[in-house]
Amino acid sequence: MKTFLILSLLALPLHAEIRGAVRGGIFQGTDHHDLVGTAEVDARFGKWSFAPAVELIRSGNGLYAEHIDIRRLFQSEHHTFWIGAGPTFVKSNVPSSATTWNADAGIEWRSKSAWEPFVAARYYSFRMPIFRDVIKGKGAVISVGVSRRFW
Repeated sequence: MKTFLILSLLALPLHAEIRGAVRGGIFQGTDHHDLVGTAEVDARFGKWSFAPAVELIRSGNGLYAEHIDIRRLFQSEHHTFWIGAGPTFVKSNVPSSATTWNADAGIEWRSKSAWEPFVAARYYSFRMPIFRDVIKGKGAVISVGVSRRFW
């Protein structure tokens, strides 16, 4: 019985398409339009996707965000469009953090290779009080990236 259960759990990911992606862009919601770098894993099953991501925001406070998104996929022969949302956890190297929500959308150009370029936007806002100051951002991260299919 244990063997069957373990094999069943191991077989579940075999039906999903697993992708890794990196993207770079600009956070339009900060005063200085900070540069952003994102790394994410995208597990696609049918028309849905689970996509956790880590986003480094170049703002001088060691600012970064962790996103856990559920996406709806719309696929055609040459493109994949997605729209999704999920919780966001914003943290910095000063003792402050914020929890908020994000909305995510993008379009990916499908190819016959494992590498596929895409353009994406993620909107979220946060406000974190720190010692005698406030770190805040509200707007979209517009980014360009590439994803790679692993299996």
